[in-house]
Amino acid sequence: MRHHSIIGLFFLSCLMLTACTSGTQVPESTDTPTIPPSTATSRPTFTSSPAPTNTATPIDTDTPEPTLTFTPAATLSPTPTQFLGFEDASVYKAFAYYNETIFHFIVPYVASPYYGTVDGVPMTCELEEGYENALLCRAQGDLFGTDIKSFEFYADEARTVLVYRGDFSTTLDVLPPTPTPFGFIWPRADYTTADITWGVTPPGCTERGVNLSCEIEYRKYNDGSCLVGQSCWDSCGFYYSVDTIKDKTGNWEPSGPCW
Repeated sequence: MRHHSIIGLFFLSCLMLTACTSGTQVPESTDTPTIPPSTATSRPTFTSSPAPTNTATPIDTDTPEPTLTFTPAATLSPTPTQFLGFEDASVYKAFAYYNETIFHFIVPYVASPYYGTVDGVPMTCELEEGYENALLCRAQGDLFGTDIKSFEFYADEARTVLVYRGDFSTTLDVLPPTPTPFGFIWPRADYTTADITWGVTPPGCTERGVNLSCEIEYRKYNDGSCLVGQSCWDSCGFYYSVDTIKDKTGNWEPSGPCW
């Protein structure tokens, strides 16, 4: 009986619950539920960066240092110390040949060779070996015909450094005497046959001794000796010479015949 009471109470409870539920309906909510923001720290977005481009590092190119170009300094012709020896110079003998003219100068204290001109013709001068104050000058061509000639002396071969300009007597206007073919011209000085040199007669020449002429130079030395140098030519060319000067050294001066 007790069990029937309990079962009855159970069913009664269920009926009452059903009635309550069907009588009042709970309206459905139309609000969209708000989702609270996530409190989780967002992960960083990795933006892909372009891979670095390998830029070629410039290699130092050795820039050559400028090469020093040495410009040679202009060659200056030496300016000689003023030389006054030509102020007291003189021509003591001159010889004119068919292709050359020779001048023997006495020039006090001359100590170096010179270049020059005579009447505009180029001339070279050198010290006479073995003699003091003596200058031997040579010019091309036969300059016979006039006594007074104009000379210029230069210190350099280019003839730009003028040392002296002046006129000198050369006696190149005097013709030597023309002896007969049977005679000879001998110097007025002491000599021996060993001092005579004879020329060779060219083949076919029949005029040996014709138009004989000689160039004679007398020298008087400080030791008192008087020596001679003589050369003679004729229509055949060189004929003979007399030379007692040879290798004689020492101071001397031109002179007339020794006796």
